[in-house]
Amino acid sequence: MSVTLRDVAELAGVSPATASRALDPTASASAGTRDRVAEAARRLGYVGNTAARSLRTSRSDTIGLLIPDVRNPFFTDLAYAVEKSAARSGLTVMIGNADEDGAAQDRYLAALERHRVDGLLVVPQGGATPGLCRVVDSFPTVAIDRDAGLGVPVIASDSATGMHDLVDHVVSLGHRRVAVVAGPQSTSTGRIRLRAARERLAHHGLVLTDDDVVEGDFRFESGLRAARRLLDREPAPQAVIAADGLMALGVLAVLRERGLRAGVDVGVTAFDDNPWFAVLDTPVTVVAQDTTDLAERAVAALLSRIAGRDVRVEPVPTSLIVRRSLGETDDVKENAHV
Repeated sequence: MSVTLRDVAELAGVSPATASRALDPTASASAGTRDRVAEAARRLGYVGNTAARSLRTSRSDTIGLLIPDVRNPFFTDLAYAVEKSAARSGLTVMIGNADEDGAAQDRYLAALERHRVDGLLVVPQGGATPGLCRVVDSFPTVAIDRDAGLGVPVIASDSATGMHDLVDHVVSLGHRRVAVVAGPQSTSTGRIRLRAARERLAHHGLVLTDDDVVEGDFRFESGLRAARRLLDREPAPQAVIAADGLMALGVLAVLRERGLRAGVDVGVTAFDDNPWFAVLDTPVTVVAQDTTDLAERAVAALLSRIAGRDVRVEPVPTSLIVRRSLGETDDVKENAHV
């Protein structure tokens, strides 16, 4: 005998109508009621009739997530956090990897359109491609991490403040010749982080010239190329700021191949943390983003858009994590803002 919604409601001690609302992530219900009904449904093995509900409500309880590069640990962590947050709201996530390519982005978006997802979470590949503009007009959409000028809510870290904090720390350690491996200037995050680095260095009376900046693409290989170019200069930089973790890893690889030590011969730091940064021979000082907070805010914003409600957007705070890759001493680490 199949378990019905009425069975779930009876076990949870609520009416069938209340149980139905509690199982609907966009409907009004208290957190306590949702928890009781969800636990009752789990204990009874209740599975709602998604197909029938979709026909009645034009909803599939499925959302799409498009990320730029599944190999980038930041986006892998973000996708994991989005899936977990969406699952708590009863949603399934279809994930696409655009490989930092606008054409691939539009192909994935077209596929998500055909599956009639309820809404989309998108990390845009640079500008507003035709496919991206089309889905924004057709589906509730929220952008994550990057702003492509689509007129939709953008859930992103406070990159400017994070970079200011990082530059302040670099300069406090006595570094004056600073170079930047910038992110792609076709992306808002790449532009914001480079602009913030220039602004904050200028605040300290330091000039970041065009020769001090090499543009990468948020990938390991571009970090390699940038580091070789910067370290071949005379004089070489005292510290290198990489705009993401993978490019920082490329910088560290070049130091190793040249017999140089991070934090001793050249300071290295990154915007983004990675698990291995804390366990390297010289642990890497970073600005860390909170992927869990980003994901939860993005899913909540998308549910609000699906329900036709306004969305309030605020930058997600970052954290400066001080280790040793800029030549920090124990005293510096103890007194640093984290």
